[in-house]
Amino acid sequence: MDISEKKTVLEDTASIYQKREEKTDRAKWQECKGFKAKWDHFKDYYLLKVFIIACVLAFVGYFIYEMVAPEKERMLYAAILDGVVLTPEMEELEKGFGEYLSMDEETQELYFDNTMNVTNSADPTSKQKLTAHAFAGDIDVLVATEDAIKEYAGNYLLPLSEQLPADLYETLTDRFVYTRPLEDDGTYGEEAPYAVLITDLLPENPYCKEPLAMAICGNSKRAENAEGFLRYLLEGEKKQEAVTTE
Repeated sequence: MDISEKKTVLEDTASIYQKREEKTDRAKWQECKGFKAKWDHFKDYYLLKVFIIACVLAFVGYFIYEMVAPEKERMLYAAILDGVVLTPEMEELEKGFGEYLSMDEETQELYFDNTMNVTNSADPTSKQKLTAHAFAGDIDVLVATEDAIKEYAGNYLLPLSEQLPADLYETLTDRFVYTRPLEDDGTYGEEAPYAVLITDLLPENPYCKEPLAMAICGNSKRAENAEGFLRYLLEGEKKQEAVTTE
């Protein structure tokens, strides 16, 4: 047998067991011909990694922004109890009052909250939230049914004579909600107006047929804007009357 032939066969067989050289990603990319091949390669090898990195960067960027961005100045916190104003109509009120104030949305904000269910609710969370925010002076305006709002006279609310300027007070006498506040000793104090009826000034809620009232919290840090919200509602009534007469 030819020795050279044996050597050739051995070399051919041995080549099977040699370690194959792995192609680099760059080489694999260069071998892709056409857009579809390159896209398939990118999708198989890089798309998931790029997506994960982008998500991480977005989260980190948002976290840093929240840490360093200046906090907006709150112009009004209106607590709308028991959902007496539905969310779409509440958002319209919020938008309209923002325009009334000529508010700068970049640096200022309003907060209208209709999530607190405090009447006939077995869950004490909403009552605790209301109490904490009212006593802290965070809440400026309460909107609720007439009966519900009377419960807070003497606690969160002061007589309107101590809160409203004389011109506004005199124009609202036919809308006053009178009640006697419960005193600390269990007796009832002197009857006085603590809220204003605003049923006709708010969007209709088909799920609530009771009279609605608004009151300004005694600890409000933005009593001037709370008064402004009441004036805004009254202006809406005047505009509606003007349209009707035309």
